Amino acid sequence: MRDFAVAAILLLALGACGGGGSGQPTAPAAPLLTPLPGPTPEPPVSASCERLPLGSPTYTCRDEGAEFLGDVTDAIDTLKSERPEFFRDGNFVTNLGGYYVGLIRILDRKGLCAAYDGEELAVKRTNEYGEQYKVLTSWNEIRRAYMGTCTPAWFPVARSSPAPSPAGCPLPPSREVACGRPDSRFLGDVEAAIDQVTRQRPDLFDFGQTAPGTDWPLVKDLRAYHLAVTDALIAKGYCGLFDGEEIQVKRSNEWSEHYDVNLSDKYVRRGTGSFRGSC
Repeated sequence: MRDFAVAAILLLALGACGGGGSGQPTAPAAPLLTPLPGPTPEPPVSASCERLPLGSPTYTCRDEGAEFLGDVTDAIDTLKSERPEFFRDGNFVTNLGGYYVGLIRILDRKGLCAAYDGEELAVKRTNEYGEQYKVLTSWNEIRRAYMGTCTPAWFPVARSSPAPSPAGCPLPPSREVACGRPDSRFLGDVEAAIDQVTRQRPDLFDFGQTAPGTDWPLVKDLRAYHLAVTDALIAKGYCGLFDGEEIQVKRSNEWSEHYDVNLSDKYVRRGTGSFRGSC
């Protein structure tokens, strides 16, 4: 949501200097409503894709030689150099979302449009055709495999504006590109928020009933509990949103983390199991 401020600009009336005036003071002008500038929109992940038309819903794919394999391979090596925290033991990818977004951005610097379809990385320079690549194994290790060429290029299938930022979030709207499950960076603050809510809102819990084998109390009002935890995180400086199932939190549009803080729709959920992934 965009806030507006009232700029109270009072224009002082000046008396007439000479003949012909009525001698009556001029009424001050009405206050002007001046909108505050909104957050600067995020640059597209791939400006190269934004410059091209949408892909075709009708296409054919076949193996006919890879034009962009060298670019994809170079992009992987560049990402390993620029973002070593995304990798472990050389080829194991620890941040799937960061891996795919990083490759898309590096290929964009080469003037290539790339997109992740949930399984493969699609790459094109024009809409005449696009190439498909497997850049990750099922064990989350780097792969450099050309899978085929689709004519004409099928992606992107649509462009739409991202949903508005949550109330109180100063960041511009954003959309997720890819998700994974790297190590959580916000779990400590999420745990602290749950502690705060259990102390300050005991009416939301039945501390006499707990999840088996834990001290996690029964939640009497799941929606109120989630909203209270979300509000506690917002008070810590996060942008937070309860989407009806998980709590999403972020400090920038580089990534968000998702948490499921209830167990079996009955109890509080604590610990690393509450972290569901990062997008």
